[in-house]
Amino acid sequence: MASGIVINSVRDALAAALLLLESAHEEVVWLVSPSIHTLSRHYDFVEKARAFVRQGGVLRGIVAISHANVGEVQAKIANGEDVRHSDEVHELFMYVADRRHSVSAINVGVAEYALDTPVTAFWSERPDYAEYLLPAFEAAWARAVPAQQRIDELLERG
Repeated sequence: MASGIVINSVRDALAAALLLLESAHEEVVWLVSPSIHTLSRHYDFVEKARAFVRQGGVLRGIVAISHANVGEVQAKIANGEDVRHSDEVHELFMYVADRRHSVSAINVGVAEYALDTPVTAFWSERPDYAEYLLPAFEAAWARAVPAQQRIDELLERG
């Protein structure tokens, strides 16, 4: 995919994010809404992430964890991903690979995403744009809680 193009659907944004994961060598960070997290199953993210981590890659991600997606998050943890929970970032979509390549979007007012939900996302292969996105991710990461802590809270509540 060419750098600097606008992506107009969740389906295409997830396809671009998967390309980033497949081409990364060191680290991928991601921040997605729970519904996009669930939709990523259609693109074999779990297997690709497992392979990436086995090859020494680092995966860090943020998603709002609830009873509905706890199993998906546990699978990511079992794969070696470092996942955190946050309720604050549901309108953001961000994948950044190796501090160079990125797919990002802010879509206000979308409560639940489907593969054909219209979005406006931006694909970039410019390291300066990836470096622009990373402080937002790191700030959200610092405020988020470890996934296992959130999972334990949910299990305690039943």
